[in-house]
Amino acid sequence: MTDSFDKHEIRGRLNTDSKWITSTNRLIPTDVFAAALGEGVTRFIVAIWIPGDKINTVRTEILKKEEDGTYTTKFCPIPVAPADFRQVPKGAYSIEDPILRLAGGCNLAACMDTAGTSVNITVNYWDSDV
Repeated sequence: MTDSFDKHEIRGRLNTDSKWITSTNRLIPTDVFAAALGEGVTRFIVAIWIPGDKINTVRTEILKKEEDGTYTTKFCPIPVAPADFRQVPKGAYSIEDPILRLAGGCNLAACMDTAGTSVNITVNYWDSDV
């Protein structure tokens, strides 16, 4: 699907969103995007950044929220020390080579293992409605 756009077109579609993750329950994680994708839309996730919370080491789980409301674990555990910073994928990333693809009706979700705290994750992505 990414073959239908060149790097210049993808850069024009590139977005970055952040979300505070507060859930410690993997059965009810925090949705990253405000709503599920509309039908016919594909979202290409190219990078995820997770900073430490400055107090605790937290382990974050990134999940795909399926159209039927179930969850599929995509990245787990992602340990982040208090003063640390994690990038998925580790090192460099490519806007033409996404780490995750979401189709219409899906969303991205996350949870962590440390009660009483939260982490802010940042997601870099672009959408295609072709």
